[in-house]
This record gives sequence, C-alpha cells and structure tokens, in this order.
Amino acid sequence: MNDRDHNAGRRGFLKFGAYGLLAVPMAGLGWSTTAQAMERLDEGSAQAEALDYVHAASDADHDAYEEGQVCSNCDLWTDPSAEGWGPCAVFPGSLVAEGGWCSAWVG
Repeated sequence: MNDRDHNAGRRGFLKFGAYGLLAVPMAGLGWSTTAQAMERLDEGSAQAEALDYVHAASDADHDAYEEGQVCSNCDLWTDPSAEGWGPCAVFPGSLVAEGGWCSAWVG
C-alpha cells in the first residue's frame, strides 16, 4: 500500500466520521417529528384490550388497578415533558392518555 492509498483511506474515514457527527443532531429532529406524528391509541384495538387500557384511569375495571396509578406516573411513560398524550414503551408508535391506565403499569 503506497502513501497515496493510505492518505485517501484516512481522508475517507475522516469524512465519514464528520458526516456521522453531523447526522447525530439531525437524527434527534427526526425522532421528535415522528413522535408528533404518532396517533392516539384506540381503546378498542387488540393490543389495548389485551392490556385493559383505558383513556381514563377512573374507568379501569381491573383487580391490579390502584387509585392514583395513571400513565404519566408509570415507569413506561417515555416522555416526562409530554402533556395530555404521550408515548409509552408498551404501545410503540401510539400515544396514550396522560390520565390513562393499563395492566402493564409499573411504578
């Protein structure tokens, strides 16, 4: 391998690394717009029904439900700054009600 090939390889590596560093902040922008584009979870969906999800915790009719448990104080609520509706690790791609509840609630 001659010096020219070595320098070209190093240059390519450095360019690739620089583009990667520039892409990191831009990826965060994509994630936030994706979160905004998510739809609210339908209580009638198969996934919601399987976990007894309700938009209002006071409507929960499950033995595991305890007063005060809501989606926003669950450990699976993934965006503490979300208000009204937010993402949940159990329902990827959907937003759940801040005051909702499901049987996967953990505190």
